[in-house]
Amino acid sequence: MENERLRNQNEFLRQKINNLAQVYRENVRLNNLLSLKQKSPYKVIPAKVIARSPDSWSSAIIIDKGSNSGIRQGLVVINYLGLVGRVVETSSLTSKVMLINDSNLGISAIVQRSRQEGLICGTLGSSLIMRYLPKDADIKVSDVIITSGLTENYPKGLIIGTVTDVGEEFSGLSRYAIVRPAANLSNIEEVLVIFP
Repeated sequence: MENERLRNQNEFLRQKINNLAQVYRENVRLNNLLSLKQKSPYKVIPAKVIARSPDSWSSAIIIDKGSNSGIRQGLVVINYLGLVGRVVETSSLTSKVMLINDSNLGISAIVQRSRQEGLICGTLGSSLIMRYLPKDADIKVSDVIITSGLTENYPKGLIIGTVTDVGEEFSGLSRYAIVRPAANLSNIEEVLVIFP
């Protein structure tokens, strides 16, 4: 009888610790997002991720803000780590965001260190690929890749990710780089939508 009571009490306390850990992690994420919103030179609207799109589970999310909040197609979405994606559909209360790893998304980008330009493309996986780099491009592993500002609605200087590998295209005429996104696209919970 006493063992059963202690077991129940132990389980109750374990659940309480788990709940407090969840609240703590959410608090850290929201503080980071609030800090980014306050420091951002752009007008931004915060939104929560409420679902993954069933037709493109790994490359699209649904957020809890739509046209009633001023969200419109084409707006850029970030979180406190970096670029997340772009709004592709809106309804009055929700919006669909295509993540940067979607193979239909192309973003003009530059190497922060050398200013080398290229095009970031999605791979539907956990990495991105930077294409159209000249054979003699000044790019190396651990370089930070940022938006160049040449793609519509993407402000210059948003962090996209970090180079993890550099290779040569099959033709031998150009190079490419594998880029790990700064934002962890598989577990996004809150975002900011940028208004140009």
